[in-house]
Amino acid sequence: MTKKVGLALGSGAARGFAHIGVIQVFLENNIPIDVVTGCSMGALIGGLYVSGVDMYYLQRYAEKFDMRQYYDISMRNGGLIKGRRIEELLRLLTKNTTIEQGIVPYGCTAVDVCTGEIVEFTKGVMYQAIRASISIPGVFTPYDIDGRLYIDGGVLERIPLGTARELGADVVIAVDVAERGQVRPKPKNIIDTMRDTMAITDWVIWQQKEKEADLMIIPDVYEIDPLTSKDAAKCMERGRMAAEKLLPEIKELIQ
Repeated sequence: MTKKVGLALGSGAARGFAHIGVIQVFLENNIPIDVVTGCSMGALIGGLYVSGVDMYYLQRYAEKFDMRQYYDISMRNGGLIKGRRIEELLRLLTKNTTIEQGIVPYGCTAVDVCTGEIVEFTKGVMYQAIRASISIPGVFTPYDIDGRLYIDGGVLERIPLGTARELGADVVIAVDVAERGQVRPKPKNIIDTMRDTMAITDWVIWQQKEKEADLMIIPDVYEIDPLTSKDAAKCMERGRMAAEKLLPEIKELIQ
């Protein structure tokens, strides 16, 4: 029986550009991608792939991407950035498709800020699901879908491994681009403090869950600033390097 391979892409803000490099290596080496799940930046890259966006086009786009162009500053509604500009970009890139129209089953996660529940989006409008999943607390305003307010799924689960299994994956390969307990420099501002607080909590929770993955790909992106897109090319290359290094293990795992 052919094993269904799930690729689960983690949160990590701009470090998540590494996911593009990982997917490219899978495609170039005929590694099947039967299911895709993601959280935050992983939800974004994974959602674009499932929506049919060419990963080499996305690489070129990312190399020129300036995140600052999409800052629509707001001091209201629970975030510094409204997120309407990035929402419109996501709508255009996904061609306003639904998750059900994707090339493979897809799921991403967000957290209901009122109930604390992790919510899986496995159907519905793709760009809305992605926008909910990338809503970093304090940075982006929480995102409203059908009256529920959502924040970044990485608050409680950096990589949605269980979602990949639920969607039919026999083997789950996870890509982790978030912090893994490293000592951080002192925060310089409120954004740094919020980011570091999330990273600490996230790492404590994740250590109990990562053993559920069949294989972990961990690109070397820790020194890259997650709040700027200027090192997107470096992130993508680090993603390629990490995936290429594990190709023998990946091929053995899926046989």
